[in-house]
Amino acid sequence: MTRYAIDESRSELVAIWETGYGAVAIRVAPLAVSIEPRRRLALAAELSGLSRALWRCYTHPASAAGSLALNTEGWRREQTRNEFASVTAHIRKPNLPEGNSLMVSYDPVEECAHRVGRCLHAAGDTDLTAAVVADVEAERAAVEGAELGDLSGRSAQAVQLTRQAASPVQVAAADRILMGDPLGGGELFLELDPTSACVAAAHWLQAAADVAADAANSAAPDVLAEADDIEALPLATPTVVLELMEIGLSPTDVVTRMICDAMAVAEGEAPDIDDLREKIEEAGEEAEQVAASGAEAVGEITAIRLTTLDPLRPARDMLEDLLSGIRGCWLLYRENAMFSTDLEGTVSDDELDGEINEAFRNEVRARAAADRHRLDLEDRK
Repeated sequence: MTRYAIDESRSELVAIWETGYGAVAIRVAPLAVSIEPRRRLALAAELSGLSRALWRCYTHPASAAGSLALNTEGWRREQTRNEFASVTAHIRKPNLPEGNSLMVSYDPVEECAHRVGRCLHAAGDTDLTAAVVADVEAERAAVEGAELGDLSGRSAQAVQLTRQAASPVQVAAADRILMGDPLGGGELFLELDPTSACVAAAHWLQAAADVAADAANSAAPDVLAEADDIEALPLATPTVVLELMEIGLSPTDVVTRMICDAMAVAEGEAPDIDDLREKIEEAGEEAEQVAASGAEAVGEITAIRLTTLDPLRPARDMLEDLLSGIRGCWLLYRENAMFSTDLEGTVSDDELDGEINEAFRNEVRARAAADRHRLDLEDRK
């Protein structure tokens, strides 16, 4: 989202947003001396609130809610998204107090727009109003562009956000990056929606796990535990992803399910009561087994984690772990190749490493290409 602030040294309203490369700041409008400091700050705060409400429509699309039936969460999200067309009208003509009463909207986008409008009404500066309206229109266009998978310009701030749904355009772009180098992927953090990048990375993790499993004569969901014996890895998330894909879920279903659950946890909800109950029972059983070790040991076991992801940044956290998982597959593949190769002793260590690394990349590319149907992109070219 865009944050608005007051540059006191220049007496200006500025807008700031994050990208994959760093933050961008622009001047929105100069502020007249007659506008009191508290009113300036109030305007910046309300504009930040409006941006947050607009971008929530991107991160929480109606399509991800499951149902659009009357009075459901999906229906409410759809109503909020429909308010985009009226935002600037509410800013230009906000609800104002009448006596001791004020009409307040239940819709967050509409009400945030009215609040911005009331701040501008109090400022009484037509030039400032025109500049703010223009900037809000640019912010709204940025959200709409991100919804379509275009993260250029101001829409680039979506790179830092977690969305409950994936964009086929962005998934395809992430897939091309990993095809270029299955052991790379740093570019995914800079220019792509992280949820969509996770979908592609999950597909490539499965391909890498299949290749490593063949090399180690193991099962794909178990390869990361074996790789962890070689080098410490973040196991939990990529292992869950592999286990869910093993039972037939698509990369999109796995990623969006896990991310939606983590976003629910961030909002104070336990997304799966049955899963929570099972975790509580398991923790209770383990606590009984270590009770003799003391209260401190019991306390560590009974601390239940509701999600393997960081609830504050679930998509980017998942992407980091999935790419680490691909590297873990390479570690296991490399170790087995080093022991089985006939070239050892006839070429230098660097040459041997290079040949093994290239062989891994090529095998993973071939497996990912053969199973690309998992991404469901063929009819979206």
